[in-house]
Amino acid sequence: MLVKNNFFFSKEECEEIVLFCEKAGLQTLHKVDAYNKWDNLRVYDDNFKERILKRYKEVFSNDESVPFDLNTLTITQIYLSLTRYYDGRFLEMHRDTSTQLTSVIVLTDDFEDGRFVLSNDKIKIENSSVDDKLLHTINQGTGLTFNGHTIWHGVMPVHKGIRKSLNIWVEPNDFKIQSGDNEFVVKTQKSFL
Repeated sequence: MLVKNNFFFSKEECEEIVLFCEKAGLQTLHKVDAYNKWDNLRVYDDNFKERILKRYKEVFSNDESVPFDLNTLTITQIYLSLTRYYDGRFLEMHRDTSTQLTSVIVLTDDFEDGRFVLSNDKIKIENSSVDDKLLHTINQGTGLTFNGHTIWHGVMPVHKGIRKSLNIWVEPNDFKIQSGDNEFVVKTQKSFL
């Protein structure tokens, strides 16, 4: 299982990203049951996507393990969202429908648990009895990058505070989001900057 742990953003940049996403994002709620849900703001602003893509390319500029040439990527080949977990919420293990790279960058540090889970096998997060070897604490400004299409991943329940993270999905081919059996409900649309 190839997993990269990289520093992406300073504390100040994290705060700026959160403010922007909360102002410019399109809010959706992914819900399976009362606790297996996440508050999600999709971000489509081209200038913001350009800034994130530029940083992404900087972080991985000399990384030969990336399975394609990052220099050829455009903003149409990345998909961004700000996710928020709080009040016991978690995300059950899943694999992404269409992506070659998935990055999860934690933007806050004032929450308890909310550790990231990576596994070659599908396991249950709901009862919180996950093997410690599969748990990853991601520090503010740091992100894990992996093939989200092949690696099972999820988020442990957040017991206190709000865990906010920037999710980046990269697909160098024709990027398509498929909802599958998941329910995506648009609640409100906020204006873009």
